[in-house]
Parts: sequence; structure tokens; C-alpha cells
Amino acid sequence: MFATPAMAQDATAAVAPPVAAAADQPQDTQASNADIIVTGSITRNPASATASPVVSVTSADLQNRGISTVADALQLLSANNAGTAAPSWSSFGFATGASSPSLRGLNNSYTLVLFNGMRTASYPLGDDGYRTFVDINTIPSSIVDRIDVLQDGASATYGSDAIAGVVNVIIKREITGLHLNGSAAISQRGDNGERKLSASAGYGKLDEQGFNVYINGEYQKSDPLFLRDRGYPFNTADQSKICGTAAQGCLFNGIRNGIQANGSYGGFASTSVPFVRPYSAAFTSLGGNQLLNPALGCQGLTAYTLTAAQRAAGGVDGAGNLIAPATVCQEDLVNEYRSYNSNIERKGLNARATFKLGSFGEAYVMANYYNTKTSGNNAGPTSLVSSTANGGPVVTVASIYLPAYVCAAGVGSVDAAGRVVATGCTAANGTLNPNNPFAAAGNLARLTGLVPVTRTTDTDTKTYRFTGGITGTIGDGWNVALNGTASSVILKTENRGYLYLQGFLDAVAKGTYNFVDPSKNTEAQTQGVFPTNRNRSISKLTQIQASVDKDVFKLPGGDVNIAVTGAYRYESINQPSSNPPNTVNPAARYYSINAVSVVGSRHVWSAGYEVTVPIIDQLKLKALGSYDSYSSGQKAFSPKFEAEFKPIEQIKLRGTYSKGFRAPSFSESFALPTTGFVTASTPCTSPTYAAFCAAHTTGTATPNPAYVNGYTYGLTSSGNPNLKPERSTSFTGGIVLNPIPAVTITVDYWQTKIKNVIVGASASDDIFQQYYTNNGVVNIPNVVVTRGVPDALNPTALPTIGTIAAQYKNANQFQARGIDFSVSARVPITNDVKWITNANASLLLRLDQTLEDGTVNRFDNSLGQCGITACSGAPKWRGTWQNTLDFNGQGNISLTAYYTAGYSQVATDSGGVYGDCQQSTDNGQILAYNNGDPVQCNTKAVFYLDGHAEVKVQNRMTLYVDVKNLLDRKPSYDPNGGYGLYQFQPAWSDSLFVGRFFRVGAKVDF
Repeated sequence: MFATPAMAQDATAAVAPPVAAAADQPQDTQASNADIIVTGSITRNPASATASPVVSVTSADLQNRGISTVADALQLLSANNAGTAAPSWSSFGFATGASSPSLRGLNNSYTLVLFNGMRTASYPLGDDGYRTFVDINTIPSSIVDRIDVLQDGASATYGSDAIAGVVNVIIKREITGLHLNGSAAISQRGDNGERKLSASAGYGKLDEQGFNVYINGEYQKSDPLFLRDRGYPFNTADQSKICGTAAQGCLFNGIRNGIQANGSYGGFASTSVPFVRPYSAAFTSLGGNQLLNPALGCQGLTAYTLTAAQRAAGGVDGAGNLIAPATVCQEDLVNEYRSYNSNIERKGLNARATFKLGSFGEAYVMANYYNTKTSGNNAGPTSLVSSTANGGPVVTVASIYLPAYVCAAGVGSVDAAGRVVATGCTAANGTLNPNNPFAAAGNLARLTGLVPVTRTTDTDTKTYRFTGGITGTIGDGWNVALNGTASSVILKTENRGYLYLQGFLDAVAKGTYNFVDPSKNTEAQTQGVFPTNRNRSISKLTQIQASVDKDVFKLPGGDVNIAVTGAYRYESINQPSSNPPNTVNPAARYYSINAVSVVGSRHVWSAGYEVTVPIIDQLKLKALGSYDSYSSGQKAFSPKFEAEFKPIEQIKLRGTYSKGFRAPSFSESFALPTTGFVTASTPCTSPTYAAFCAAHTTGTATPNPAYVNGYTYGLTSSGNPNLKPERSTSFTGGIVLNPIPAVTITVDYWQTKIKNVIVGASASDDIFQQYYTNNGVVNIPNVVVTRGVPDALNPTALPTIGTIAAQYKNANQFQARGIDFSVSARVPITNDVKWITNANASLLLRLDQTLEDGTVNRFDNSLGQCGITACSGAPKWRGTWQNTLDFNGQGNISLTAYYTAGYSQVATDSGGVYGDCQQSTDNGQILAYNNGDPVQCNTKAVFYLDGHAEVKVQNRMTLYVDVKNLLDRKPSYDPNGGYGLYQFQPAWSDSLFVGRFFRVGAKVDF
């Protein structure tokens, strides 16, 4: 259950549900000189707690909501209204296997994640290749005491990155006894299973024996879930059953060689079963396509015999030969390959020792190890006709011609027309090509097919953290604290099934790969064309900070406290490219594997202050600030002012004003060109695309649907070492009401403005307009637009956009503002039953980006920011409401409701026009029917319920059950969300796609 966003001490004292406190249960008793962590303050004194809105979530809250990971807890937070990366992004996200929160509608680089009040090493692969974040999957959930979410700018306390807020995960200070917790879970449909086990053992009571030592271990295994495991329209590339009016028609059947709803055939498409066409040595077509291996047929794919009209619609060559074969093989890449959740395995080992230091204070040391592995991140096969990755000289393959002869001296290359050709072999020094059925006649074979190996990515992330600190009081009331931490994250990635172009060229020229029957290839032959790609990246962080504070004199409202702090931090990253540029041989690179790479390090020195002034009992003021200096050249001073006014016991007014900053990430400063991908379409009803569609036909006047119905273009950004820090100004103002002691109501208005926003390559209407109406020529300063892969049926026509490239720069401004609400109450029903209710809601009033030319991209209540938050949307409203019946510590029943409002499908940073669905559709940003009408202008709201029940069956054992998505609600159709990968929005509808989900478990305490 999420506590009310009141001050930190109010949250735990007045709102958190009661937890039975037996002597043999995990305890965290806070003595006067204990190591108390106060989020939003540099002191450890609860009297200095921040006036900023804080949501505090205890371990009991997580249990009662059926939440098993920190990632899940933050995903469901109402203020996380720009979309924490959903579990599905372990398969398709840029930062494979990782997850992070995005508070206040802003992206995850503006939310700072702390571990026990201190920074921790970031994930060594940036989100979208450049946004630095902490992977919250690496935080051990079984020893979490509470999660504090400060929903306000906090650079005055924590420095860079804390513009939108701070997530502070606080670990248990003391555990005694032995505590076991095990659970098993599975969806109602018998898949996506989960097993979890944790064990904690501790000895020593701090208040009685002066020390406590504990160790903890946890393990979690989650099974994969494929899109084919759920119903239509999510389980197939065939969207032709989504139809509008007769004039609008039906959507595209994306199955390879699929037949459209009106019975038409869109032209021959490649599948994992290869076809060939005969060509002369001068590249003149001599016939249509045929199976390369007729004896194997469609090899498990669906064989479909085309009608005469359908075959004719597939086009003819220059000699009048039909291009399409009589029988085609149909392949559904979504149904066959695409995973939603991957295999995820988590293992953690933790140890902590805490000691009393007599009358002085307390010291602790802690070590944490966490290992997260993901496997089965399945991207499916890709076309043999493609391009090497951006980030260096790009080689585009438009067509493949198998030679008549192969030999050891054969040389494969890509000519100026994008044709794979082979030279160096003749009848005198070679043999007839076994992959070319036309070799005996001296002809070439044009090969059409997909990579016959499925592309997968596995990740193995190991996180190491060592933390220690000492706090106490010396002299005449001087409170001192010294803390340090060192952490590193090591990420190993393994990419399999990705085509290595030089190896492919060698295989074509030398005949060393069996295209006729790929199952006959040895491992060495497969590795020659699809060599496994392995990479190792590492990030490190070391931090030391010290603070001292003292009550200097009294005022009518209490003691004036002055605190100063100093800190030093070293951070580094070494992320070598998995696909480095090669100017000597541009073909010596992979298809699809991103070239992202960055190596860098920097030192950061910080000094800060905090002055707490309780003028009278009703009024407390606080001023704080931090000065940060980076060895990379950035400097920033971040002040903050807070005020609390409590005219009567039942009412408290609070407000804050602060300045903040975000230093450029290593990637933004130093990275090689990095490409993220965005989906788009070319609506033929729009004048912008009229000439383009006319040039891409099937041999008739009909545009080739396999090419014009949708495509993916890349946004390629490269580092700029001269970037300045982003600067923010934040304001909050709110009221906390306690009409009766058992009820708390809060309302907080917040506003954040960010200048000098660092931006990379982005799309604009002008780019699309120029490219598609000016034969691919775009004249915009500092922007380079390259062409994509040609249309196989119309290879000389203008291709779709391939990439839009630019260097990172300080250019834009962000503005976000909204209102947070909460209501909580604890009502006795009987002497043994309490009703605990807690509702939280966030209203996003405004979220926009002002470009350097003055254009305003508005995102609130819309699908954007697509270029930053993966088309997760920025809904106006998010809310949760939990109700718990607590049976005096002997058990409880909880029901939690989650709501996310619907929003417009417009994404203004991807060609959309805010408030104009039709114009956004005309621009190709929103999916359209055949006549140009938008398929969907607004998404539906998301609502579902989660249930939890537990009972203490004996003094030391508790049994519990969770039912996620209790009503088994289904996700709504959303063809534009999440880059259009799933046909629904994974950021908000994850539980709906999984379906009703059961977990049973037991806790044993000794």
C-alpha cells in the first residue's frame, strides 16, 4: 500500500499499516542515535524531513499488494506517468534486461535512484543508447524496509539527475532469527510461471547486545511468454480482421505472402524458406521465383496456391514472366517468433553488520551481490536484403545473386547498385555452385529469403555493492556522519543469429554455406555467416560523503539546525561497441546490432548546506543548496527553499522552490553514433506520399502494400563533448489535512521547467516533407538523412527513410506540471478488525517540449514522447486505491484497483499534430485505413484489480495468495503504442496481457 505523500515521519507514523512486532520477527527499531535515513535531507534528524511530497512504501505494503519486485512497485506508482520500461522491453528495449522509473511525465534520466541513501552504479547500456539510469531489477526486494519516492526536484540535496524526483530504496537495518519466504505463481492459462525463494538469518539485538549481523539470499525465476500465447489481434501479424466501413476497408495482413481481406496479393515476400529467380550474367531476369529446394516444400510454413489474378498482381519482369510463383510459403513472424516476456532469472546475496559505538553512535557495513539473467529475447529472423548497422560506413544490400561457380578464391562484394555479386571463380578453378539451380546454364540465381537463424539476445548482469557508514554525536551536540560506497555493474550480452555481412559474402562466393538445406550446415558453417556476438560492458561508481549538523540556538518553534556536507564521487563506463565502425572494410559488420559505444570517466566534487528554522510552532522554514563540480567541465549551484505552515493541528500548508540540473551523460558527451528506431507509415492518400506510392507498385497501379504500409526508420545520435548541463526550476505547493487522527488528505501542485535540454536526432514534418517530395534530398542544417532498403519490386524507386542523424546538442526546453492527490484512513471495525484504505492519484496538466525553432511539441494526454519514452504515452490520470482488512496481525485481505486514463494517439515528435488526429494520420504518424481515415484516435482507459490474502496458521507460519488482474481483463487494441510491436500498450496493460495470475506462498519465521 502506498502511504500518503506527506512528510517522511508523518507517512510511517500515521498511514502505514500495522505490522505485528514479535521478538523473533525482523525488527528495525530506531533508537535516538540510530542510522536513520531521511529522504530529501542531508541530516539524519527526522525533524529536518523535507516539505516536498514523499510517497513511502513499506515492505508490508509490497506484500499486501502482491508486489514481488522493486521494479513492479515503481511501475505501479501513480506519479510514474511516462512509463517505466515494462517487462516486455527485456525483449525489445534498447537496454535489454533492465528497467527504470520515469516520474512526472519526464523520461528516466530525470529520476535519481538511490540505494540506502547513496548512489549506485548505473546500467552500463543507456536507455535508447544515451539515458543514464539505475537498473531497479538489481535491488534485493526481500530485505527492503521501505521505498521513499520524493516527488520534487532534489538537486539541492543529491546533485545531478534529481530533477523529476528521487527513488530511495532503504534496506532493513536489523534482522534477528531465521525467516523463509517461498512462492510459486502461474497465469490462468498455464504459462508465464514464476518461482521465488528468499531466506534471511540474523543474530544480535542492537538495543540489548549492541550489534546485529544478518545474511540474506533470494532467487527468482520467471518463464517466458510469447505473443502467440494470447488471442487475436495480439498473436499475429495479420491485422486484416480489423475493418472499418466499406469505404475504409481493412488493415494490412502482415503475414509474409499473406492475402488481404479483399482477396488481393501484395507481391512476393521473403520467408525463411528461400526462393530463387534465374538471371543472366548481365542481371536480366529470365523467369519468376521458384523454391530453391522443391523437395522440402515450405518446410513447415503454410503453402498457399495463388489464383491467376493474385499471381498476376505480383508483377512481371521485363520479358513478361510472372514474378510470383504458383505456390508461396506464408510465414507469420509475430506468431512464430516474437516473445513478450523472456526467461528472467534473479539471484541475490546480501550481508550486513551493524554495531553500537557506545554513547557515540552506530556503524555499519553492507555487501550486496545481484545477478540478473535474461534469455530468449527473441527478435525473429531478418531479411537477407538489409543494411549493416548505423554508426559507421553503411553497406546496403538490395539484392543477392548466387554465382554459377564457387571456389576457394571466390570474392564476394556489394556493388554500387546494392547487389551481392561474386567474382574470381570459373569452370577452370571452381565447381558449379550447389546453391544455384541455374548454374549449369551459366546463369545467376537471385536469392530471396530471411535469415534462416532466429536472432536472440541473452544478458547476464552482475551488480556488486559495498557500503559502510558511521553516525554519532560528539562534543556539545555535534551530529556527524561519514558514509561511503563502491559499486560496479558488469553486463555481458550475447547476440546469436545476426548476419555478419563479410561472412555472408564469403559464403556466397566460396559456396561454404548450404542455402538449399540450412539444417545440413555444421556449427562452423553457421558461425561463418552468423557468428555469435559477445560483448562485456562495465560501469563503476565510488562515493564518499560526510555531514555535520548541530542545533545552534532555540526559537519559539524549536531548535535551529545547521548542517553542512561534502562529497566526492568517481564514476566511469567502459562500453565497447558490439558492432564497431570499420572504414577499411565496411562489410565486416553485422546487420541490426547497434554500434553504440562509450568510454569515459569523471570526478565529481560536491558541497552543500541545510538550515532548518522553526520560527514558531506553526511555521518551519528550510534553506538548502548544493554546489557540484565535474572534471568534465560542468558546474552547477542548486538552491532550494521549503516552508511548512500549520495554523491548526488539522491543517498543514507546505511549499518548495528549487533549482536543479542534469549533467550530460557519458553517452551524450562521448558516444559513437547510436540508433534507435521508430515506426512510421506512408499514407498514399496524403499529397506528401503520392509520388512515392505511385513509384512502388506491384506491376499494376496498386501500391505494393508490403513496402508502403509501414516501415521503421532510425534516429542516429552521436556524442558532443561541449554540452552544457540541463537546468531546471521546480515549484510545489500543497496542503495536508488531518480532519481526524485516522484520516489524512493531501493535495499538491507541482511544476518543473527544464532549459538547455539535450536532444539528439529527431523527426519533424519538414524532414518527411522534403524527403518524400524532393527525391530523398533534405536540406536542414546539421541533419543527415539516409535512404533505407529499396523495395524489392521497385529497386530503382526512392526507398523509405533509413536514418535521420544528428549530434547531441543543448537546444530545447521541457515543461511539466500537475497535481497529486491522496486520501488515507485507518478505521477500526471491531476490536480485532481494522479497515485501512489508501488512494493516490496523479493528474498531468501539461507536458511539452519547446524546440529551438520555437515549435512546441505537446505530449500530455497523448502517445508521445515516442522518441524518448518508446510511445508509452503520457496519460492525464493515473491512480491506485487499496483497501485492506487487517485482522489484528493474524491475517489480512487486500484489494487494490489500478487506473490509467486513455489518451490521444498523436505523437508530436514523430510527425503528429497535437489535437488533430486526421492531420497526424495524413503525416503518417497514426495508422490509417485504405481511404486515409485514422484507425484509432484515442486509446481506452486501463482498469484492473489485484487481490491479496494472508493468514497466520500458527505462531511461526503465514500462508498467502495473490491474484493479479482479478477480473481477467484484456488489453485494448492499440496499433500505435509501444512502437506498434504488440498491438497494445505494454507500459500500462502488461497485467492485462498476461491475464489472471495466481501466486501462492508461505512465510516461516523462527
